[in-house]
Amino acid sequence: MENGVVTDFAMNDACAAGTGSFLEEQAERLGISIKGEFAELALSSEAPVRMGERCTVFMEQDLNNYLTRGARKNDLVAGLAYSVVMNYLNRVVRGRKIGETVYFQGGTAYNDAVAAAFSQVLGRKIIVPPHNGVIGAIGMALLARDKVRATGEATSFRGFDLSRVDYKRREFVCKGCSNHCDMQEIRIGDSRTYWGDKCSEKFRKPARTDTKPVIGDLVARRGEWFDALVSETPETGPRGNVGFPRAMYFFERFPFWRAVLSRMGFGIKVSPRTDKSIAREGIERTVAEPCYPIQVAHGHVGALLEGGIDFLFLPNLINSETVHTNTESHFCPWGQTLPFVVAGVPKWEKELRQKLLSPTVRFRDGEKYMVEDLFECFGPLGVSRREIREGIREGYREQARLSAFLRAAGRDAVERVEKAGADAIILLGRPYNLYDRDINLNIPSKLRDQYGANVIPIDFLPVEEIDVRDVNDNMFWNYGRKILAAAKWCRSHPKFHMIYITNFKCGPDSYIKYFAHKAANAPVLVLQFDGHGNDAGYMTRCEAYLDSKGVLRPWAQQ
Repeated sequence: MENGVVTDFAMNDACAAGTGSFLEEQAERLGISIKGEFAELALSSEAPVRMGERCTVFMEQDLNNYLTRGARKNDLVAGLAYSVVMNYLNRVVRGRKIGETVYFQGGTAYNDAVAAAFSQVLGRKIIVPPHNGVIGAIGMALLARDKVRATGEATSFRGFDLSRVDYKRREFVCKGCSNHCDMQEIRIGDSRTYWGDKCSEKFRKPARTDTKPVIGDLVARRGEWFDALVSETPETGPRGNVGFPRAMYFFERFPFWRAVLSRMGFGIKVSPRTDKSIAREGIERTVAEPCYPIQVAHGHVGALLEGGIDFLFLPNLINSETVHTNTESHFCPWGQTLPFVVAGVPKWEKELRQKLLSPTVRFRDGEKYMVEDLFECFGPLGVSRREIREGIREGYREQARLSAFLRAAGRDAVERVEKAGADAIILLGRPYNLYDRDINLNIPSKLRDQYGANVIPIDFLPVEEIDVRDVNDNMFWNYGRKILAAAKWCRSHPKFHMIYITNFKCGPDSYIKYFAHKAANAPVLVLQFDGHGNDAGYMTRCEAYLDSKGVLRPWAQQ
């Protein structure tokens, strides 16, 4: 914070080892009370055990090892206090500037040992404010007070005595679609609120602000474009039908491959939308520990094979077209090797020896090499080079039509936002993270519906020509370069705020997100998804981010 303005923002997005619940669990394992006794023991230590900043699982193993080797309990709890500090500094702060005045608030701040560890590591006085455990609640009360004063609205405050509030909670399973989400209904008087759904379509939550978006629903319009292509595509053809997983690069390249495969004489059967059963099947079938989108792709393969197909199309995509020929433009290693990994699944191995079509494709190398790469795969099925060449050219025309639609819609959206003096959210990320609503828990739509956000995904922005070499002179990941270009675009558009949607175990994104912050010279909210079905934590982070940027308090800007 500088001069009363939030200049940077970060939240714990991955590791539980930096939380108060971790300390509470370890205190219970050691047979001590987290209140009072933990801090008293830790502060008496003269030689804290170095626990490091590892995952909670490994930390627990280390704790057991030290106990068996006779480590003193006070040295262990002191080490745990230091481990929380180091996790926070290295996994949340991550090199950001730390000011001279440091406030420590939240439930963990009740633990004097952790406050002392922060003071020792930072060499600064740590201020623990009164009522630190409910600072967030106090802040919300102040926000409500300020809004009521600014707008003159009547307050709906029900008082401090919860025993006088008529509220009920029930749990049930939503059967509005195949996800079968575990739901909670909170009923207070005549109002009802629902939590736990992935799509928000059947139990749509009420808007949390009076703000209305000034642009159309770009995510929905893009989805409708793809849905129309799928519905118009025949599933049968003279050379049989090809199963096409609705996963990974489907969300970007389907227009191209639809034209290519159709010209070759194949019908195309696209797998259903991702749901809980498809995701579960994918998780069960993966033979390694890839990222969640790759696991989901396995589930789509399983759905296609179970439904009956003549062939399965999973190209070995190496790189992408780019105007920035000074740097490579690779797809990620898991995306490149997906067909080989899928082919090794024991349940499918025999069937895929006969059905898998996995041509190596180098978009960057141009039509001549693509024809030969595709002919090597499809030639034995009777497909000629002429058919392949014509299919590639029609594919690029289809892809260009999609790009033109996205650019026109994006240009119109940006103009409307700027004309209205409104704020907007730029969604950074890979297409399969942005547009598969099971993977991202439909967060893009919820931002629009619940907060009135003007949501603009990255591929609606004119960023292809933006050079990112001043940010990273060797960004050889195709999507990484686009993400940095979009972040750099946002630098000159301060009312366009960034939410980076990614997933755990994404190697490229693990460091691209650092450069995104550098490119934008502004805070970037990173949401990492891993297949868990509860959206509450993600929405809380979105709300905190947007509020820190002033987006949720337009009445304060009037």
